[in-house]
This record gives sequence, structure tokens and C-alpha cells, in this order.
Amino acid sequence: MSSINLVGASLQNGKYVIEAELGHGGFGITYRAIRHPLNQQVVIKTLRWPESTANQGDQLQRFEAEARRLAQCQHPHIVDVTDFFVEAGQPYLVMDFIPGQPLSALIFPRRPLEEAKALHYVRQIAQALQTVHGQGLLHRDVKPQNIMIAGDRAVLIDFGIARELTSGHTQTHTNLVSEGYAPLEQYLPKAKRSAASDVYGLAATLYSAVTGEVPVASVLRSHQPLTPPRQFNPRLSQATEQTILQGMALELAQRPQSMATWLNLLKQPSAPGTQRRPQPSTTTQATQVVAPERPSGYSLDAAAPATAAPAPKPNRRRQGPGFFKTLFSLMLLGLLGGLGFVGYRAYTLAQGAWGNFRERTANLPEIKIPEVALPEVSVPDLAEILPDVASTPTEIDIPIETPAPVEPVTDSPLVLGNSGSSPPATSGGSGGAVTVPGFSPGATASDIVNRLGSPTQESPSPAGTTAIYELDPNRATVAYVYDVAGGTVQQTEAEFAPSYDRLLMRSTLIGMLNWQSTPAIENGLEQVRTGELEQYPFEHNGFSGSIERNNNGFIHIYVRQ
Repeated sequence: MSSINLVGASLQNGKYVIEAELGHGGFGITYRAIRHPLNQQVVIKTLRWPESTANQGDQLQRFEAEARRLAQCQHPHIVDVTDFFVEAGQPYLVMDFIPGQPLSALIFPRRPLEEAKALHYVRQIAQALQTVHGQGLLHRDVKPQNIMIAGDRAVLIDFGIARELTSGHTQTHTNLVSEGYAPLEQYLPKAKRSAASDVYGLAATLYSAVTGEVPVASVLRSHQPLTPPRQFNPRLSQATEQTILQGMALELAQRPQSMATWLNLLKQPSAPGTQRRPQPSTTTQATQVVAPERPSGYSLDAAAPATAAPAPKPNRRRQGPGFFKTLFSLMLLGLLGGLGFVGYRAYTLAQGAWGNFRERTANLPEIKIPEVALPEVSVPDLAEILPDVASTPTEIDIPIETPAPVEPVTDSPLVLGNSGSSPPATSGGSGGAVTVPGFSPGATASDIVNRLGSPTQESPSPAGTTAIYELDPNRATVAYVYDVAGGTVQQTEAEFAPSYDRLLMRSTLIGMLNWQSTPAIENGLEQVRTGELEQYPFEHNGFSGSIERNNNGFIHIYVRQ
């Protein structure tokens, strides 16, 4: 069923007719269809799975249960689920067709939205995700491609990989990730279930909406830091940038743990195209009018009767702030005048002293310095002192040693030298690919066991213990050679089918180098992966190793210390 193509097919006795494919991924395929007899456009989503799946019955029941929950997620910014059925063993989910275009078509490439408009759309989707989480579900694929924009309305679509949410428990994720929008835990085989995963996806979507750029993938951020959004868009407010960065924290525990918490961090934006009106004054004190003095008998209030002016009080002059300001100014002027006079007197005294000095030195006798005759010094001829240099060679040949090319170290045997089937397994991109953690030499066996569990194969020997993990059978395998004590990795290896996702291969390589990789080594991986090179040996930061194709065409990486 993984290669199913339903274009032109009729389902449910002609109720639905498939018109065209809208998109597909590792989990499912989406079609545009017509619902008869209403002649209404709808979207139909169906699963992709291999024929050999042993527990299809259980998966069908779970998918139907999720479809029922999604149908209960009624919200203006969530696409409506209108039908669910199973035909010929294949499940189908029917949703409304949303006219418009995806957010990704509006912002890429490098066409950021105005901040207020981006916040307007994101707040709508955040409210929709609160409803999804309220039903015990996670969307797990929030990205600009899954948000439809219809006028001033944003609608969340594509719930094909929605999964149940049970707080505090771990689950094995389907390793379907959207590069740039999937949090780090979604790359891992097992992780805690949390609404914070959707917080990351929506924060990354806001990042793209205000920058027009795809953020760096979370799995690469320890090696390639995330560029702050204000470097792409200097007009972006600091408050919005901080909200984005908090929502995109790598560690799940460091993010807001609910959509409501993250939503509260966003400043309430004005509606697009509107301005806030100034707030009226709330002062309750009576307004007092100040006017020039009027003759007796006039009142400021026209309705008030004229009253006689009060009897004048004795004229007592008050020394207010103006008096002290005037006094201070006069004192300052006097001080400046005194300083000027002192300076003038010093100048005149200096002039008189200089004149007296010139008069006293005018009649002094002239002192003549006698001339001293220096003896002649004869310079000897250099030809008499130096030997004949005509026979001395003018060029000296100094041998320069050319460093030998880096050769891979082969002290220890390779565990995964020529494993893998021939021809290698193929895969449709990253769909179904699992993340392969990379551990560098020096890592402890306990760290590896805590992350990967018990090895598929383990071979103790007097030279050291070897552990092999088949993380994705015949597609991705790792091996570790421990020291004699069995506690520390001495050699680490990884082997991939050449069609394996390049991003996941690169992430494994970086981990094998203790997150101290270089662009040259990563480019070497890409050259071997694409067939430009058969082998790329390297030495870096105390590590040595090689990236090469084995006899079966698999990409083999090994690192030693």
C-alpha cells in the first residue's frame, strides 16, 4: 500500500471521486476529491504503510479513534473533519477543502510579513492548537506549509500525524520531521509526550513569518547556532524576538509547557491596518482655569454673580525662588569678573619679566666655538679583505619535505567495514528514517546504553568489547569498540544506505566528532554520499577517521582517537 495511487478512483460507492494528489509524505497521501451528489470539493487523507505490517488492525483502531477526536476539535481556525471510513483495509479521513494558499507561499523566499499581521495569524493558530491539546492530541507537524491563509483567516490543516498526548509518558515517535520546525525530541526514537513540541513548531513558524527564512534544524543547532530573527528583520520588536526564542528552546523543559503559556508571552497586536486610539483621561479632579487678573465685579463663571474684590492686603514682598536665582547669578558674575582680573594681572607681570630678561642679555659677549680638525680615516678595499666570491654559488638548494597525505588509521579492525545488503535499500527521503545518535571516542558505555538500550550484537574479547546497534535494519547501523575495561569508547562507526536522509547522516557525523566538526569534513560526507569521492580521510581535534563507500555501496563512517 506504500505505492498507492488513487487518482481517478471512486470510493464509498461513488460518494467520493479522487481528482488529484495534493501532497504526500512518509505518513500519508492527501488528495483533492469531489463529494457527490453535492458536487463539493473535499480533501481526503489516507495512510501509507508497508504490506508487511503485522499489527494493521491495532493501527486502524487507533487511527479511527484519533479521527473521532479530531472531528471533535471544532474551532474556526481548524479544518473540519467531516467523515472517516475504511475501504479495502485502507483508512480514509475526509476534511473540508480550504480555498486560499499556504502561508509558505506568502513568505518564501525572503518575503516576511509585517509583524502585526504575522502575530495575528499565529495567535489564531495558537488558539486552535489549544483546542487540539484539550482533546488529548498533538499536531506534531506545525509549519507554514500546514497553515492555509484565506483572507484575514488562518486555518490549521493536515492532521495526518496527530498523536495521542499522555503527559509524563514516553512514546516511540514516527520519525517524520519537518526540517527547521521539528523540535529535537521529535528526532529521537523515544521522548516524553508534551504540548511543548507544538510550541516549538509554532514558534519556528512565527520565525519564518517575520524573516522569510527557514530556521536551522534543531538537530544541527549545537553545531550551527540559530540566527536571531532580528538579524534578518531589524524592525522586529525585541519582545516578539524573545517570545520566538523561548518557544524554540532546544531542551523541552526550557520551553513554555503549554500553548496558553507561550501565547501569553506574545504582545497583543493591533488588528492589521488599525491603530490604537489614545485613552481618555481618567482624572477626577475639577479643571481649574488660569486667566489674567480682571477688575472687581468680573467672574470667570458667567452664571456666577459678580462679587466685590477682597480688600487688598498689606504689600509684603516675598522672597520666592526668583530672588535666590537672581542672587546666585550676580554672585557667579562677580566670581567670573574676579577671575578675569587676576588673569589679566598675571599676563601683564609675565610681559614685564620677559622684557627685563631681554634687556639684560642684549649686551653679553659673543662666544665662538673653535673648530676641531678630525684625522682622515682610510677605508680598506673590500676586495682585499673578503675572499673571491665569484666561485660562491648564488643559489642554495634547501630540500623541502612535502607532508604526506592523511591516511586513515587502521590499527583496530573495522566492525562495519562491508555490511549492508547489495543492492542497498532505498527510501523516499526522510520518511521512516530514524535518528542515529553519534557518540564520539571517549564516551562512556553507560551513556550509550541509557540512550540506545541493549545492543543488537555484543562481542567481548581480550582486546575490547564490540557493541552493534541495528537502529534501522539494513539502512542504519552503529557500532562501538570499548576499551579492555569495557567502559570507554575507543572507536565509533556508523553505516548508512546511500539513500538515507542527508541531514540525519550529517547529524550523526557531527556527534561522532564530539560536536567539533568542520565544514570540510561535512562536505567530504556529501561528496562521498553523492558519489564524487569514494573515500575522504580526515584528522581533526585529536580524532582520525574516514568516510567511504564500502563494497555494497553503503556510506561507512568511522572515528578513532
